[in-house]
Amino acid sequence: MECASLSGCGFFRKYQLSQSSSCKSFISNYCTGEKMSECKRKEYKLKNGVAPSDDMMPSGEILKV
Repeated sequence: MECASLSGCGFFRKYQLSQSSSCKSFISNYCTGEKMSECKRKEYKLKNGVAPSDDMMPSGEILKV
């Protein structure tokens, strides 16, 4: 099972190959796991009509690189 928004998700596209354990954890929990319905990126897009920054994690926090 994976998020229906995955192909257009800036966070996923940017960080899917990251070796960072936190990125891997967010992807496995929010993009392909049980927290899919809790994704703050999807909420942001619904509320604002545009996708959030690619650096906004599914939890709503901004990833500092």
